Amino acid sequence: MRRKGVWQVGLLAVFGLLLASCGTNPGASEGSAVTLAGVVASDGTLAGMTLELTSAQVTKNGDPAQSSLKPGMVVEVRGQAQDSQVRVEAADIKIELKGQIEAIDPAAGTLTVLGTPVRVDALTRIEEEDGTSLALADLKVGDFVEISGVRQADGTVLATYIEKKLEAEAYVEAKGFACNLDEAAKTFALWSSANCADPTFDTGISVNYADAYLEGTPAEGARVEVKGSLDGNTLLATKVEFKGRHGDGYEGYAKIELYGPVSNLDEAQQTFELLGYTVDYANAYLEGTLSEGAYVEVEGTPDTNDPTLVHAAKVEVKYPEGPRDHVPSHEVKGQIEAIDPDAMTLTVAGMSFYADDATIVKEDDPDRPIAFTDLAVGDWVEVKYDATAQNEAGAYYAVKIEKKGYDHDYGEGYAHELEGYLQNLDRENRTFEVGGVLVTVNETTRYEDDRTDRYLSADEFWSLVQEGDRVEVKGTYQEGSLLASKIELKDKYDD
Repeated sequence: MRRKGVWQVGLLAVFGLLLASCGTNPGASEGSAVTLAGVVASDGTLAGMTLELTSAQVTKNGDPAQSSLKPGMVVEVRGQAQDSQVRVEAADIKIELKGQIEAIDPAAGTLTVLGTPVRVDALTRIEEEDGTSLALADLKVGDFVEISGVRQADGTVLATYIEKKLEAEAYVEAKGFACNLDEAAKTFALWSSANCADPTFDTGISVNYADAYLEGTPAEGARVEVKGSLDGNTLLATKVEFKGRHGDGYEGYAKIELYGPVSNLDEAQQTFELLGYTVDYANAYLEGTLSEGAYVEVEGTPDTNDPTLVHAAKVEVKYPEGPRDHVPSHEVKGQIEAIDPDAMTLTVAGMSFYADDATIVKEDDPDRPIAFTDLAVGDWVEVKYDATAQNEAGAYYAVKIEKKGYDHDYGEGYAHELEGYLQNLDRENRTFEVGGVLVTVNETTRYEDDRTDRYLSADEFWSLVQEGDRVEVKGTYQEGSLLASKIELKDKYDD
């Protein structure tokens, strides 16, 4: 059910933290002070708490910002908690990278920004500034993007949220590590790891901070946040913050909750890495089977001598690792028109998909894994799929299938997105179908040709569009048809 008056966002969290001070009183009528950080889950919760943002002060990497919190963004909030809701006083949006895409490989699920490798997975949310949903294949070299995500041990950034800006901006931003520090010249090289002895982590970006506002103490291998303008491969910094090797740290908190993918699992030592922490689960209550890449929830306490070590009291495996040999390059949204639970196949927007036991199948509200057999004809779903993988019947491989609540996303009066191949084109009445859904327009409908990156008039669109074109439609679903607010012509999936 949609929660009225409470911030609603959607995306399975890649990680979440609940950091609560020892001195709080959960039973106080005015609420208790609480700090939460992480990526909000698709049911609108952050570490299990709903967020009331009416009076919140929003910043971005600590700087004042006129921004709203969007699904998938990594955020840290402070406020007053009462029952399962937090009245947010301050919210900081965490951005890892902001700049132009220098390279992109949709088949590998990777892109490069400011020399830093970025990886997407089935849970990465990609969209334009206006909230239009995109797939990795919709991005291209030269696009200016803002990326929120999680730094991995191999130096890559696992993106949880990518926003494509309408145009390039004057300033870029990057997080990384300061190597080859020259305090006299006020320069350092931006590396993607604190391992300054391994040149494979060199992003190729040099930072000059001679004229920058400086926070923290410069140190070799320190984690840094940099903002400035790019001149070739030199970032002329206006602000640099040195944070130390382990970033901010969360010393002084009595409880930590982590949520994200497992890495460096050591079953002999009963440890794994998560969100830059080492988790010791030797004395934890374990639900499910741990494996590399599995998404887990951890409840525990920080070590008194090492704040990067967490002693877990409970570890729950929420989602198994997704399919490593398939990258979600495209997505489609719509109703399930046909489904075969035994064969694990389904049809959405006229397109056929197949799944297997590695496919992530989930519900968005409440955020939870479900079985393929929980899906049915008529359900509204979002399917992220690998457009390079087709079976003998021509169906694409579904990397993730997310079931949407009808009243939450696609009910009467709510925005709906539909992507697929255009059928039953009627130029005279200006209608067509996508996956059996009738699409209608009115005088306010906007048109865009993504293939040539330009806007179209209504007359241009209806003279240009052809039967079988791939389109993305955003609008309002009512009485069996979709009234389009925007129609975009897309490239076909020719692989």
